[in-house]
Amino acid sequence: MAKVAFTGETTTGRLIMQYASENLIPVTLELGGKSPNIFLADVMEHDDDFLDKAIEGFVMFALNQGEVCTCPSRALVDESIYEPFVERCLERVKAITGGNPLDPNTMLGAQASNDQLEKIMSYIDIGQAEGAKVLTGGGRRTVEGFEDGYYVEPTVFLGDNSMRIFQEEIFGPVLAVTTFKHEAEAIRIANDTLYGLGAGVWTRDGNSAYRLGRAIQAGRVWTNCYHAYPAHAAFGGYKGSGIGRENHLMMLDHYQQTKNLLVSYSPNKLGFF
Repeated sequence: MAKVAFTGETTTGRLIMQYASENLIPVTLELGGKSPNIFLADVMEHDDDFLDKAIEGFVMFALNQGEVCTCPSRALVDESIYEPFVERCLERVKAITGGNPLDPNTMLGAQASNDQLEKIMSYIDIGQAEGAKVLTGGGRRTVEGFEDGYYVEPTVFLGDNSMRIFQEEIFGPVLAVTTFKHEAEAIRIANDTLYGLGAGVWTRDGNSAYRLGRAIQAGRVWTNCYHAYPAHAAFGGYKGSGIGRENHLMMLDHYQQTKNLLVSYSPNKLGFF
């Protein structure tokens, strides 16, 4: 084997890297995430399409049942807009329809397995034990015709970034929300994590978007959007989210060796000996 490329959990990635190192096999790893989604105060300056888009961005934690490496599972909201903004967002969360994934009206299907369901429910219990406030959800969802299905209510917590539900990847439709006072605090909270795969920044101000995008330690920062995956854009993580990048043309270098062929076209010796 000449090369290993792995996508999955961080703990598994560490083991793969350890085993590969014993045979000097190069490795690229795309691992876990705990991506922050930052909402600055100016998103609520107007009640318009942009605000509607930002609210959808908040709810993106439920896309694919939260089983996405870059799931925006932490929402950081400017404290000056917390109440009106989150109130609007919770209305959108509560409107998520769950059911048969083959039904085009279904927004949230079942989790991948019973093990994953139990893991998610254990984290919901952990969040409540840590003192996080459940803003919506917090239990299993019963779907007619799928009573034994692995369905979870989309769940939103209010808490502190030091809690486990903010620090550990849940891989389910669970969002941990906290507030910040200014941009510097938002950056500090965003970077206060083992991971660095994705992040989101929502603002009407281009300068703020640029500053935060540069300062956040994540391989991909979505600005006024989330979960856009153009095929040509480099993808990968900082810190515990992996090593190397995927997708971009330059990533082919990871799968090739540089070789030099030094050829003399002269029939004459160098003359040293």
